[in-house]
Amino acid sequence: MQITSFGTTDRGRVRHANEDALLIDGAHQLYAVADGLGGLPGGAEASHRIVELLGQTMRRVDSAEERIDLSELMTRIHRIVSKEGLEAHPVTGSGSTLTIGQIVGDQLLIGHVGDSAAYLLRGAALKKLTIDHTMAQQLIEHEGEGARDFMPPEYPHTLTRCVGQGDTLRVDRTRLRVELGDRLLFCTDGLNKVLSEAQIREKLMQASTPEDACKSLTRMANDHQGPDNITLIVLHIT
Repeated sequence: MQITSFGTTDRGRVRHANEDALLIDGAHQLYAVADGLGGLPGGAEASHRIVELLGQTMRRVDSAEERIDLSELMTRIHRIVSKEGLEAHPVTGSGSTLTIGQIVGDQLLIGHVGDSAAYLLRGAALKKLTIDHTMAQQLIEHEGEGARDFMPPEYPHTLTRCVGQGDTLRVDRTRLRVELGDRLLFCTDGLNKVLSEAQIREKLMQASTPEDACKSLTRMANDHQGPDNITLIVLHIT
């Protein structure tokens, strides 16, 4: 099994700063995207600090086959980011989403909090592997899909969980077997809340390389007014 990957981050057409960050650690097959909270000060600081802490941790891991406890890792990072955020911004602190994927053997392990996302393209089927931790998703779970018709416009962007906010962090964990021909996408919401799943699926299927997919999807998101920062990592498994 061979894994090729590419990642990119783009400010978009509207935002004055890029508060996203990404990590590609090919040695340990670990991939992460983080989206700093724009509604709080220090969003960019939080996302970049998360990536820095991830990189520091992985440099201490000897074996590429060593399985990391992503929930424990994310909780440890949460404590550091929360402490440092409150020191820098005592009233509000800072925060960020975080979605991590690690491939160990033929297993994909995902740790996730916030509204960034992971997707699997297998054959012609695109499947979202994560659930958004937003007020919108919470309302839909309680009231059904009809809630989309009456929910406040800020709900899809209002997080119920993130790194750096709150005393504890509840991490969603997913595990699945990857297969030859699979394509994986990790992205912030500047991509998947701007483009439809059909558009994402089409570009992932058409692209011959992860780099082509990243560039094509970023260009399409910017063609749709690029309202947010756009960060993504694409993997091809062959």
